[in-house]
Amino acid sequence: MTNVYVAGVGMTRFGRLATQDVKSLTRAAVEAALRDCGASPDVLQAAYFGNAAQGHMEGQHMIRGQLALRAMGISGIPVINVENACASASTAMHLACAALKAGQADVVLAVGA
Repeated sequence: MTNVYVAGVGMTRFGRLATQDVKSLTRAAVEAALRDCGASPDVLQAAYFGNAAQGHMEGQHMIRGQLALRAMGISGIPVINVENACASASTAMHLACAALKAGQADVVLAVGA
């Protein structure tokens, strides 16, 4: 069995955050997670982006994770968008762990927005 470790975490507060969009919330959480583990974005080999409603609110359905992560300078890696209703974030985490266990990558990012 291959062990998987969560090296860093970051999150924003819950609630109605009318002055912030998904890009700014993603930036805050991802930057906090990278700070927590002492890493820079260039070590990331893939990202799993769980989101259930942004596409309907902002009119961008197919590349939610790519847009949110590119806005903070993360690009050039596979970004897998996960839509699984209220379980989108936990499914993104599950897929990130599965990729690590399968040896597809050494460092991945899981985001729930």
